[in-house]
Amino acid sequence: MQKRFAIVVGIICLGYLVLEWYNGRAQMADFRVYYDAANALIHGDTLYGKAFGVSSGFYKYSPFACIPFIPLALLPYGIASVVYYLLTTAAIIWFSLRVSKVVSGSDSSTTLTLPILTALFLIDHLERELHLGNINLLLLIALFESYILLKSNRNQKGGALYGLVLLFKPHFLLLLPYLIWKKRIIAVYSCFAMIGLGLLIPAAALGWQQNEQLLHQWAHAMSDHNVALQVSPNTIYGLINKTFMSGSAGAWLVAVCLAVVASCIACWILRNDRLASTSWSTEVRFKEYFILIALVPNLVHTDTEHFMWVWPILALAIHETMKPDASWRKTRIVLLTLAFIPFALNSPDIVGSKIRLLFDEGGLGVANVLILVCALMPSYK
Repeated sequence: MQKRFAIVVGIICLGYLVLEWYNGRAQMADFRVYYDAANALIHGDTLYGKAFGVSSGFYKYSPFACIPFIPLALLPYGIASVVYYLLTTAAIIWFSLRVSKVVSGSDSSTTLTLPILTALFLIDHLERELHLGNINLLLLIALFESYILLKSNRNQKGGALYGLVLLFKPHFLLLLPYLIWKKRIIAVYSCFAMIGLGLLIPAAALGWQQNEQLLHQWAHAMSDHNVALQVSPNTIYGLINKTFMSGSAGAWLVAVCLAVVASCIACWILRNDRLASTSWSTEVRFKEYFILIALVPNLVHTDTEHFMWVWPILALAIHETMKPDASWRKTRIVLLTLAFIPFALNSPDIVGSKIRLLFDEGGLGVANVLILVCALMPSYK
C-alpha cells in the first residue's frame, strides 16, 4: 500500500509540474532565490539587498545556507529547478509515511487513512511548496529526525542537526529553552558548535573580512523582513490586538503574551511529568516538541507557508480523533473541520481573493490554534 501511495502522489505531483510548465507558472520563485544566491556566492557577487528572480526575491538567510544549493547552481536553471521539484516530491511522499508511522506506532502499510487525510488537510501548503520551491518541508524533516535522535539519547547528532536548521531559520530558537529544560546540555553544545562552524565555513572561501560583512548584511536582511509583532496578523499578539484592541496595542502586548504562553507551557510540561510519575523528566516528548514547532508561526512574524510546520501535530490530532474511544470526539471533529477550511481551501480560485486575504490575515493563525487545542485534548475518556 505504501508503494501505491507513493505512485499516486508522484503522478499527481508530476502532473502538476506539467500543468505549471504548460501555463507558464513554473517559476519556483523561492528556489530561484536560493539558486541565484548560490551563484552569487560562487562568483563573489552581491548576496543581500538584491532581488533574485521576482521583485520580492530577497535572500535573507545565512551565507552558509547557500552552500547546499551550490551543486544545483552549477546546472542550468531549468534542469536544476526540475531536480529540486523532484526532490520536494520525494520528500512529501517519504515524510507523509514517516510521520504516520511514528504517530500511529505501527507499520503505516496497514492503513493509508492517516497520511491521506493529513495530506488533504495540507494540500494548499504542499502545492505552495512545489510551486515556490521552498525549503520549509526539508527543514521540518530535519527537525523531525533531530527529535528521533534526541528521543534515543543521541544528543550530539540531534543537537547538531538542530543547529543546522537554525542556520536556515533562526525562528526555531524557540526550541532551545525546551532542550535546556530537558537538561540536554550535550545537544545544546552540539547545536552551538554546528552554528559556529556554519558561520565560519564561508570564510574559508571568501576570507574573514568578507564573511564578516556578509554576516552583518544577513542581520540587516532579517531585521528588514520583520515587523512589529503586535501587528503581525497571524501571531497571537496580532490576533488579540486586532480583535480586542482595534490595533492600538504597543509592544507591551507581546511581552505579556509571551509570558503567559511560556508559563502555560511550563505548567503543562510539569503536569506531563507528574502524570508520568517523574520529577523534571529529561524525556523529549513528541507532543511537547512538535507543539513548540507548530507554535512558531503564531509567535514570530513569518510567511503563511510556514504553517506547514504543524504537520506532525496535525497527524497526531487526526490519529487520536479517529479512535472510537477518543474523548471529546465530536468537539475534535468540529475543531479540525473549522481549521481545514483556511488550511486546505486557501486559494482565490476556490474562495475568492477577499476570503483568501481574510485567511492570510489571521484565519490561518486561528486555524493553527484550533489544531493545537485539538492535539492537547485528553486522548481517552
